[in-house]
Amino acid sequence: MNTKKPSWPIKLIISSSLVLTGTAVVPFTLSSTGIDTNRVEAASTYTTTANLNLRKSASTSGTILMTIPSGKAVTYLGTHGSWYKISYSGKTGYVSSQYVKVSSTMTTSSTKTYTTTVNLNLRKSASATGTILMTIPSGRNVTYLGTYGSWYKVSYGGQTGYVSSQYLKATTTTTATKTYSTTVNLNLRKSASSTGTILLTIPAGRTVTYLGTYGSWYKVSYGGQTGYVSSQYLKATTTTTNTSTGSGRTIVIDAGHGGNDPGAVYGSVQEKVLTLDIANRLASSLSGTYNYNVKMTRSTDTYLTLANRVSLTKTYKGSAFVSIHANSSTNTSFHGHEVLVPTTESYTTNPYISASRSLGTAINRELGARIPTIRNRGVKYQNVYVVGKNSVPSTIVEYGFITNANDRSHLTSTTYRQRMAEATASGIHQFMRSNY
Repeated sequence: MNTKKPSWPIKLIISSSLVLTGTAVVPFTLSSTGIDTNRVEAASTYTTTANLNLRKSASTSGTILMTIPSGKAVTYLGTHGSWYKISYSGKTGYVSSQYVKVSSTMTTSSTKTYTTTVNLNLRKSASATGTILMTIPSGRNVTYLGTYGSWYKVSYGGQTGYVSSQYLKATTTTTATKTYSTTVNLNLRKSASSTGTILLTIPAGRTVTYLGTYGSWYKVSYGGQTGYVSSQYLKATTTTTNTSTGSGRTIVIDAGHGGNDPGAVYGSVQEKVLTLDIANRLASSLSGTYNYNVKMTRSTDTYLTLANRVSLTKTYKGSAFVSIHANSSTNTSFHGHEVLVPTTESYTTNPYISASRSLGTAINRELGARIPTIRNRGVKYQNVYVVGKNSVPSTIVEYGFITNANDRSHLTSTTYRQRMAEATASGIHQFMRSNY
């Protein structure tokens, strides 16, 4: 994707290769520093671990707006270096990230779920004349919420409604797993040693799955990777983990651009080449690690229209759609990865707006955790054709700016493209596990 030459104030426009026409689409505003100040990201809840100053800016010299008592829940809005942008008691500001932890959440030991036996209408009311919210494909899991005569109230794909109970069968989808929670940002290493190669850094407050003990080290899995962490920085948790795999569900991977459309270009580096490589790696990770059925909109250097890409999702009967891209700008200081999800404007006909945002958020968080050397620009609401006009949960991932030296060094590195693919696969799996 390309960004127009900046002027102050500036608005970046999504490349015409991704919109309905070649004209401008809904922009997002940048500050004079070139860093977006209106980043939109799905909220997470953290708890303060001390009486904590909420400041007007991300600095110890920033004006103190108020002092938040220890043990209070705050809503996470974004990361700015070692500071979190949060909201609390009607005020928005910045706090030092070292004094907050992810709020613990209780998960029921078993969730009552059912599987659809046919393509089944989810309706707004418990009646055959109720408005159809969506059609749930056969073989999908729905979460049971209550009984209304011969109808069940259920949730599926981010929506809640009613389905005829005769077309459901009971399923069991949860099982107990021994897990721990990280108490600090913790290195996952390739071997049980402080000199072992660092695979990734697991953020504080994240849940890891215990696999074994090796002296003072635990073998754990997190985000699709397995390695070793120092046991002193873990605390026991009690959760239930959905152990279902992706078997039988199809993820559609769209390598952006192709053929006579190279996408963003910097010297000999072409976006269409990078996106196909990442897409192939992502497909391998989704099928090999998580057992999904994966379909590619293109597997060679061929050109597809935007409408072609969307129609293939229906042809493949996909459960989710992820489009792979890289960014560019005439301002070489612009950098970072970001994820694009649908708006609620009339442009969007995708019935899965909420689910698409959940998918994008899951991928964004995994990229941020696994590749901290690339700036996290967050989750953006944009009118983009392959997302807004699709028929399943959909998102676009921009892995960095080809025109920025740091991002380009990551994009042209086999090692980092593999990490990008694995992070994306993990995010997709987390979304699918929670929504299907």
